[in-house]
Amino acid sequence: MHRATWATAFGLVAGLAILSCGSDDSSTPTATGGAAGSAGATGGGSGASGKGGAAGNGGATGGSGGTAGTAGTGAGGNGGATGGSAGTSGTGGTAGTGGIGGSGGGPPSTDCALPEVRCVDDTPGATQEYSTIQAAADATKAGDSVVVWEGTYAGFQVDASGAQGQPIYFYATGGSVLINQPASTGDGIRLQNVSHVVIDGFHVQGVPERCIAARGATPDTPMVGIVVRRNLCEQAGVEGFYLSEISSSLVEGNEVASTGLSGDARSHCVYLANAGSDNTTLRNNVLHGCKNAESNGIHFNGDLSVGGDGIISGLVVEGNRIYDTGQNGLNMDGVQDSLVQNNIIFGNARNAMRAYAIDGAQGPKNLHVVSNTLVALTSGWGVKFSEDLGGHVVFNNILLGADGAISMDASPGFQSDYNVVTDQLSGDGENNILPLAGWQALGFDAHSLVSAEAALFVAPGSDYKLKAGAPAIDKGTPSFGGQQAPTVDFFGTARPQGAAFDIGAHEL
Repeated sequence: MHRATWATAFGLVAGLAILSCGSDDSSTPTATGGAAGSAGATGGGSGASGKGGAAGNGGATGGSGGTAGTAGTGAGGNGGATGGSAGTSGTGGTAGTGGIGGSGGGPPSTDCALPEVRCVDDTPGATQEYSTIQAAADATKAGDSVVVWEGTYAGFQVDASGAQGQPIYFYATGGSVLINQPASTGDGIRLQNVSHVVIDGFHVQGVPERCIAARGATPDTPMVGIVVRRNLCEQAGVEGFYLSEISSSLVEGNEVASTGLSGDARSHCVYLANAGSDNTTLRNNVLHGCKNAESNGIHFNGDLSVGGDGIISGLVVEGNRIYDTGQNGLNMDGVQDSLVQNNIIFGNARNAMRAYAIDGAQGPKNLHVVSNTLVALTSGWGVKFSEDLGGHVVFNNILLGADGAISMDASPGFQSDYNVVTDQLSGDGENNILPLAGWQALGFDAHSLVSAEAALFVAPGSDYKLKAGAPAIDKGTPSFGGQQAPTVDFFGTARPQGAAFDIGAHEL
């Protein structure tokens, strides 16, 4: 029964490598990190310089990233329930920057003989302590792992919380752990006001509500430390994931496809709902086929009417591939002080990225949009801001739109440069549409240039890697407006590969 996890078998993580809601339109590192840790509480330790320590074989926490050398990048460990911490920037080198935390590699153990491991199998045998996931979930406590062996199962609800450093870890061991019957709520997996819970590697298909839902908290007392990782969601009745009031959490390496089978217009691939969902990271997800009329790739909604401050802040949205949705790729209502980088978004019905306020208490503020490929040639804009409070930093992006590249209100403190754009931009809510030269006369995008899909990409419509000779090559910058560009691209390739950073999510 032991096989690679579903995500590895499917190739998602490896390929990425490294009810109310408003809708709207370098040189070699100087040393190598520490050796891998064995299974246990912590993975490999920090490296002295260069690459981070290798991941432990399990462990609750992956190895920390190494301290970056003159041009090295500290990389987070890849093992354990929690990714390794970021590497530390090098003090003596211009290109030395900290690496991002590594992804988790599984629970501390899958050994069914251990008292903290609860094994579920739909086939009688040595791995069948429980025949249903729900029975194991009902017995869990902080630090437990629920290891689900290959088979077909009904959904489950989690009502018990883990603790800091002792998450409850639900782990699908093989490529065929399928949930095709709902839990009592209609969802495939329901997290009911719990914290420090990991959901890793499940295939959820055809449930009447959501594949994964997190509900029951409040904006003032949100869930904390939720990890939704390497799951495949197909044919959900409404949204793929509905995650409400989850703070300091992680949604990574998932695929969501073909939501909205109930016919609900608002059947987003992923919905991060309500104030309280601050400081959460959404990275390396593939989201597509959420095509009902008002459905977005990721919908963020601060929703003041629910309570709290009506704002979602401190987000990191990176490395996601979003396409073929019914509205916008990223749809951000009441989002502030957040980073959007290294995403590839194309082929959606409207804008690639849309930030505004309808339900949120305020509009966008201090959004840093860096090294993305944002293409909206069906209709709409590469990036569009309204109800805008300003402070945005936009650089190293490919911004192509049927309506134009950038649309904003009069945005105080707006900074934009080193982008590849469609030759249509607006700084006054689209009362006037300017060519790049007119936009530059306003003080924006002095080093930016105009281009089009055919000149930039290997295969527009499907493959958004830069082609040889693309005008985006070596035209970017390592930093702008106080924000550093990412030191790896969407595919995990180090930046820069040539004389300078490339513009967009891909470094050729």
